[in-house]
Amino acid sequence: MEQELTLLELNRKVKDTMAMGFPYNYWVIAEISEMKVNRKGHCYLDLVEKDEMGDRIIAKARGMIWSYTFRMLKPYFENATGQEFKAGLKIMVHVSVEFHELYGYSLHISDIEPSYTLGEMARKRMETIRRLEQEGIIHMNQQLPIPEVPQKIAVISSQTAAGYKDFMEQLQHN
Repeated sequence: MEQELTLLELNRKVKDTMAMGFPYNYWVIAEISEMKVNRKGHCYLDLVEKDEMGDRIIAKARGMIWSYTFRMLKPYFENATGQEFKAGLKIMVHVSVEFHELYGYSLHISDIEPSYTLGEMARKRMETIRRLEQEGIIHMNQQLPIPEVPQKIAVISSQTAAGYKDFMEQLQHN
């Protein structure tokens, strides 16, 4: 016999079932397709997996990092990889599977493995080098004449701008 349930009752059953079915945390590999940080500092991500060709999304999940965790994970990741934590990166994250009656299914991120992203970046770099070699264009820059050293540079900036100060510091130390 079919049972009538309210939406809230159904969602609570789904939540209980998911809690029993996913009692552990998992390391998950995904690409960040979208990322937003709200005014409270919570980070909301759309995580995706693409097919082998990298063209078609074959899986998608919402991820979130609470602000107190995000304040630690973001600088940790950026210091370890030298990359800004942003959309387009392939990452390995430690997640718990959650279901909320109002917001649905999401992955709560508690940790990140920067060495995975470094390995992925190295792999992409090697693929790019191989493709440039196959197309015969990898050494094209070496065939260009070296231009004369600039004798004058114009900088349009406020003297108090951080970029101007960085530029002047580089000139003085090189």
